[in-house]
Amino acid sequence: MGDWIQLIDHASLPFLVWLQGFQNDWITALMRFFSYLGTEYFFLFLLPFLYWTVSKRWGALVAFSLIFSSYWAGFIKWTFNLPRPPSPPIEKLWHETSPSFISGHAVTAMAVWGTMAVLARRVWFWALAAIVIFFIGFSRLYLGVHYPIDVVGGWLVGAMVAWSVLAMSAQFESWLRRWPASKTLLIALFFSLVLVVFHPHWRAENLWPAPNAVLLGGLLFGMVVGLVWDMKSLHFQVDGSWRRRLLRLLLGLLVVGVFYIGPKLLIDQLEVSYFLGEQALRFGRYALVGFAVSGIAPWLFQRLRLAQ
Repeated sequence: MGDWIQLIDHASLPFLVWLQGFQNDWITALMRFFSYLGTEYFFLFLLPFLYWTVSKRWGALVAFSLIFSSYWAGFIKWTFNLPRPPSPPIEKLWHETSPSFISGHAVTAMAVWGTMAVLARRVWFWALAAIVIFFIGFSRLYLGVHYPIDVVGGWLVGAMVAWSVLAMSAQFESWLRRWPASKTLLIALFFSLVLVVFHPHWRAENLWPAPNAVLLGGLLFGMVVGLVWDMKSLHFQVDGSWRRRLLRLLLGLLVVGVFYIGPKLLIDQLEVSYFLGEQALRFGRYALVGFAVSGIAPWLFQRLRLAQ
């Protein structure tokens, strides 16, 4: 299958060259903006915003869509390990080091914005989501880092992930309510580690476990820990005035920032010399980030009377 994909890639090179013929500073800045909407830093803002100010259920489901779409993007990328468009004739306007097929930006855009569109059930939001999804994918072509088939493939995988998460949501909520916390957390830890173990290695540097799989496994486990704590004890409520919600957002982003940056600084100081040790610490770091979003920040909001 990889050979067929590469044949299609080669046939699409003239289109990419033609597309980049429309380059100017304004369009490039706009395409960079849309690509930024598919980065880790944007999602570090979006997920807390949803979970703390709009709906816990929305925040949790979008988080799962993001985690699983990112995981499948990496899994497929390193399974096929296909090169990105060559330079020249394509000018690279965005730095990337991972393989080309499929587009991680396209996968996560479809999964995240598709999930939100289904949950919102508003025509205007469907239109907004469609525009964002299209231009995130289109920006990857303009910036010279993907072929058209990468983007289309990413949209298809992202749609399947969104459908799967939404279809399983009721069953997952039932498990959280019925199972004891210890059983839920053990299963969540086991499943997170399975994702790490079975992810393909990074062939370019022969790295296993793959750092992106470790990140996502840790984030998934941390989110579930916070969700279990909330379901069994906290019962955090999103309602309240928008002033309280915005205060929660500002305070919570500070908390998440501390857990995102603090452990990294500590890990850098430890100077762990072996790769598996580094990845174990990486798993713990992102588990703390996920737990900060779904557990620590809501607990703090309640203590400060910013939430019920």
